[in-house]
Amino acid sequence: MRFEKRQFLEGTVEEVERAMLDPRYLDYLLQHHGVLLEVQALERKEEGPLVRRRVRYRPRPVIPSVGPKQVPPEWFAFVEQSTYDRNRKEMSFSNVPTSQAISRMLVNTGTLRLRSSGARTERTLQGEIKLLLPFLLKPLAMIGERLIHSEGLKILDAEAPVLDRYIAELRAGRA
Repeated sequence: MRFEKRQFLEGTVEEVERAMLDPRYLDYLLQHHGVLLEVQALERKEEGPLVRRRVRYRPRPVIPSVGPKQVPPEWFAFVEQSTYDRNRKEMSFSNVPTSQAISRMLVNTGTLRLRSSGARTERTLQGEIKLLLPFLLKPLAMIGERLIHSEGLKILDAEAPVLDRYIAELRAGRA
C-alpha cells in the first residue's frame, strides 16, 4: 500500500529541520506525545550534510489480542533507520519492527521532505507499507496494511503539534 501525508508546521524549513534533528527533541516528544510509550535514540552520526540515525519507538498497543492469543506490546515497537540530507531537506527512512516475526512480514519505507510554504513548512511523507503474508492470508494483508497506515497517521497527527510547540520553545530560548 502506497501512502502520502502532508502536514503544515509552524516554522521555517530551517527551524523545523533544527527541531526535528535536535537530540533533545526525542525526550520532549516522549513527554508530550499521547501515543508513544518509548522513544530512544540508539545511534546518531553526522557525515557532512547527512544525519544518520536509529531511533526506537514503542507506541501504545492498538489491539490487545488476535483471537485467544495476547498480542505482546513489543510487536508494535519499531526502529526508525533514517538518513536526513540537509542539502536536499529530505529524509529517507525504514521503520523496522523489533520483533523478528513481525520484521519478516512487514516492510515500511519512505521519504520525508520539507518545503517552504510562506512562514510555515510543508512536511510531506511518501512511502509504502507492505505485509508479506503467505498466499492463503493475502486477503488479510490489505486489512492489516490499512490498520498499520491508520495507526501511523495517528502517531504523525499527534506528533505535529508537539513539534510546533518545540519549535516555539526553541525560538523563545526555553528548550
